[in-house]
Amino acid sequence: MTTDIHLLKFKTTDPVDDTQKRIMELFNKTGLANKIEKDDMTSVKVHFGEHGNTTYLPAHYVKPLVSVIKSKKAKPFVTDTNVLYKSRRDNAVDHLTLANEHGFSLETLGAPILIADGIVGHNDIPVQINAPNNKEVYLATEFITSNSIVVATHATGHLVTGLGATIKNLGMGMASRKGKLIQHSVSKPTISPQKCEACGLCIKWCPTDAISINANHAEINNEKCIGCGECLAICRKDAVKFNWDANSKFLQEQIVEHALGIVKQKKGKIAYFSFLVNMTKDCDCLKQPKKFVLPDIGVLAGNDPVAIDQAIIDLTEKDGKNLADLSYPTIDPTPQLEYGEKIGLGSRKYNLIHVDF
Repeated sequence: MTTDIHLLKFKTTDPVDDTQKRIMELFNKTGLANKIEKDDMTSVKVHFGEHGNTTYLPAHYVKPLVSVIKSKKAKPFVTDTNVLYKSRRDNAVDHLTLANEHGFSLETLGAPILIADGIVGHNDIPVQINAPNNKEVYLATEFITSNSIVVATHATGHLVTGLGATIKNLGMGMASRKGKLIQHSVSKPTISPQKCEACGLCIKWCPTDAISINANHAEINNEKCIGCGECLAICRKDAVKFNWDANSKFLQEQIVEHALGIVKQKKGKIAYFSFLVNMTKDCDCLKQPKKFVLPDIGVLAGNDPVAIDQAIIDLTEKDGKNLADLSYPTIDPTPQLEYGEKIGLGSRKYNLIHVDF
């Protein structure tokens, strides 16, 4: 089955007011706004950006989505879930404060800002999917209780999945702490004794106290380790290693199955907007230099998360390399697309429609 994916081209250097108007027209004229009904409590899923990250999707590109939802006389709220690793985003209080600092507020967006899985990520609802790896998945409460969802995704590379885009925003981004733990449990890091200097930084940042110093180097307790990758992100000596070939594929499958849970639960009530601007090697969970791997392209809009992510791969191809290749060339991002198609999340076939409002 082939689905229509609409591409609206723009650059972050374009006048913001003009781009906002064009995004609103995209929402309305593609028919995606018809998924929102009067009095719907509509969650707008975003990523507020980690502390120190400056390349997250700016709030001014989310505002036009909120405006269209309000024009439908619905009740939007802008939201994300808490993370597993130690961060200002691991609890709702600090997370909301950070969101405000990054420009996401009632005053700037015209909608309240909520954290969908509660104070510390424990608020969830199990959803039956009967998939090969999971019979049920645990998703953040407010995504399930809302009437409709608008998914605003910032496309980036990703250190585990190669591509961090629409499917990951659904599957990882809408899972509760329990759901995230299930997904991350497939990947476990190891420490290289030859490179480790026993500085203890990974111990400080490990969310489950799984790391200790022994024989002058760090060691990881696999029974406690949740595979979140925080030690990899924080180590400056390249002492933390992952067996990506063994684990990335299964992690992508886990993400897809969690994404399937929300898509099945909100069938016909989800609109997707994936932004191909400020594209970086790493996702917005990491502090990183403002160095972009590709020039701005614009925003994709549609009904199918698999088709949109396939379009992202295709549109970002340059000299034989796409966004994932330019970010983490040893990691294959296609398992999430193949598996998503296999279990009914969507189709990789699409018809790209260029729009110019």
